Amino acid sequence: MIRKITSDRPFKILGFTDTHIDDWAERLEVTMKLMVETIQAEQPDLVVFVGDNVTGGDNRARADRFQKTLTELGVPWAPVLGNHEGDNPMSMLRGEMIICFRKSPLCLVPEKKATLADGTEVYGETNYVLELKNEADEVVHKLIFIDCGPDTNPEELLKYGIVTEKKNPDGFLKESQIAWYREQVKNDLCESTVFCHIPLMEFREAFEKGEIVAGVNYEGVATSPYNSGMFDVLLEEGKSKTFVVGHDHINCARVLYKGMMLMYNRMSGMSSYNTISKKVDTKLMQGATIYYIDAEGKITFDDVIYEDRYPQYRDEIYSVIRKE
Repeated sequence: MIRKITSDRPFKILGFTDTHIDDWAERLEVTMKLMVETIQAEQPDLVVFVGDNVTGGDNRARADRFQKTLTELGVPWAPVLGNHEGDNPMSMLRGEMIICFRKSPLCLVPEKKATLADGTEVYGETNYVLELKNEADEVVHKLIFIDCGPDTNPEELLKYGIVTEKKNPDGFLKESQIAWYREQVKNDLCESTVFCHIPLMEFREAFEKGEIVAGVNYEGVATSPYNSGMFDVLLEEGKSKTFVVGHDHINCARVLYKGMMLMYNRMSGMSSYNTISKKVDTKLMQGATIYYIDAEGKITFDDVIYEDRYPQYRDEIYSVIRKE
């Protein structure tokens, strides 16, 4: 299902995040239309969703429409879940959503949940690896998807001695996930890219001290109050050179820090807060991020900005956005 990379044609990934396909009907329709048109225009080899994809209450029909739409587009797609999947009492559970997504024959989430080498089940619903190969059938790059989980619960706050004033603090990667990550990369000769919805705590330091090579951040980095230690593991293993997140809707910067590219996928949905609702800019930044991986496994990046790409929809976009 995943094509091999040739010397004359890099592998093209189109990434969306925070689409927030929710129960605001007009916003939903604009988000879906722009997503579909961008996939059709870009003709990617893979579509990735970096969390908070189908949200809100009573979202079973929307999740089913989401997977059917992607199936009709005929492109393989790979999601991770964010913190807002399943957080509404009327929402599908996270596991139910993945079952729904997997009705699509093009959804690449494995049927079986991830386990460690000793058989221990890994925390979360979307922990899996996709291998990208060249014409010689050599793995030249890995895509690693890690489930950030829902918000940190009171039991976890107590267990880890977390003190925070935030009512629903963001979740963090669990020990089983970090152990699983180590197992996935320990024998790798290639680089890998990690997709996970919530930023690691070190993103804050990176954007203060690292080299910002593209994009801009309009808000602070929202992350768990508990440091899972994942960043130290990334540096220790030295295999994953790119870590992609969503979550912070008006951030889209890419920064080089300690030999890694820590970056935001461009936010894609119309329902959530935005640069205008937050009064930080007069132009919206919604769109998508493109990832190119060549036959040697090198990764490069580009962006699609809806307002620039589709001037014919500008009035419609601005008429439906959340303005607060």
